[in-house]
Amino acid sequence: MSVTRAAVTALALSLAACSRSPGGPAASASPAAPDRPLPSPVPEIVARVNGQPIRIHQILPMAKAELDRVSVADRERRKPEVLRHALQRYVDRELLLQEALARGVTADARQVDWSYDQMRREHADEKAWEEFLAEQGLDPQSLRAELRSQHTVAALLEQEARDSPVPGTTPGEVQDALLARLRARARIELLL
Repeated sequence: MSVTRAAVTALALSLAACSRSPGGPAASASPAAPDRPLPSPVPEIVARVNGQPIRIHQILPMAKAELDRVSVADRERRKPEVLRHALQRYVDRELLLQEALARGVTADARQVDWSYDQMRREHADEKAWEEFLAEQGLDPQSLRAELRSQHTVAALLEQEARDSPVPGTTPGEVQDALLARLRARARIELLL
């Protein structure tokens, strides 16, 4: 199977959206250290990728998931770094999504529906479902949109792996190489 359903579900749950640790040209576009204090107030638009705005509410679910893994004592100190790391992951995902759409790559609607249904089954009663969505900062419609984006990016990466001139290239290497090319030609403005 090209992309396992379990992997896509794990991506959806973490909202990591096919991203790896920051690095490369886009990360260097961020001025100074990632743990520097956040601007006050934090701007509504925290980045632009090829003119497309990224809003703070779009990265908060990823940041929250990461902050939840940090000790309570370290949360406040690590918040700027975690927010910037989440932003970089979102920028990478946005670059991949924009490339997929430019190439005409689309998500398989059946896979999107299957992923959504799996998540819904894991939260059978309405209250549990609503709590899950609230924790993710989503509603049913935005969850479907997120899943569609993730499946679209996964389809792009599958296509890229099939077309890779180097046999035996790992999915991570394919993604890193594609991201490096996309970052090199992208207009990325980080505002956080």
